[in-house]
Amino acid sequence: MLFGAMACTKDNADGATPDSSESLGSSLNIVSLNGAITEVLYDLGYGDQIVGIDITSTYPADPLKGKAQLGHTSKLNAEAILALAPDYIFCLESEADKPVLQQLANTGVKLVPITVSTHLNNSAEMAAQLHAHLGGDDKPVRALQEKIQSDSLSLAQFLTNQTTAPKVLFIYARGTGRLFVGGADTPVAAMIEKAGGVNAVASMSGYKELTTESLLAADPDVLLLFSSGLASLDGKAGLTQITGMEQVKAYQNDRIIAMDGHYLSSFGPRCGAAALELAQNIHQTTSN
Repeated sequence: MLFGAMACTKDNADGATPDSSESLGSSLNIVSLNGAITEVLYDLGYGDQIVGIDITSTYPADPLKGKAQLGHTSKLNAEAILALAPDYIFCLESEADKPVLQQLANTGVKLVPITVSTHLNNSAEMAAQLHAHLGGDDKPVRALQEKIQSDSLSLAQFLTNQTTAPKVLFIYARGTGRLFVGGADTPVAAMIEKAGGVNAVASMSGYKELTTESLLAADPDVLLLFSSGLASLDGKAGLTQITGMEQVKAYQNDRIIAMDGHYLSSFGPRCGAAALELAQNIHQTTSN
């Protein structure tokens, strides 16, 4: 929390409104090191002031073209970031203690860690944190809160009419040589639960290597992958490269869902819509 305290001391430790020169409409150079943070910044009207992004920042796609690409947070180059003359660097709280980010904070740049969660209102909470530092009109924050409430209501209404809880197995794939399943305490597991499904490997925590034994033991109703992951396997037909897959009922019944990874698991502003889409897919698929 050192960096958060540092940023608050510089901005509004006494509870005062941020300086007008740092309010919405002024010229800021913002570096965003997380895709959900980037998306929320766009919703708040700060997209034009983002000068650098990490590899997870993929939405909105067209406006992000031309932004400096800084790579993965594990491989950041401090000099490349400082060359952008950032006024703010926003990162995940869980990553703020990385050496390169400590190095940047020591230069006097405002490094602001943002707390995230796997709740549907996560982006509203993120927006409030960002607004506390950036100031400006709070109408976009309230608009985002209203959107989340509306999406959450639509999801709840859909799930009210469902009578089954499909068993869903999420496979993280980067070709057949890199296959993992997502257990408890993962963002996708949280999304499966919110969509009215049951994680097929809830007894394990985090990501574990997919084995033939674990696949057959799970025997899910639905297989869920990121779109990029399914593409790395050459599509549905490529799933047959996974030993035991043809014995799994989800594969036999063509109950396979692919969704954009950021959309599905970042818990950004569209997470309510993503949860509803997943819910509609898993329940519609299992009814076929």
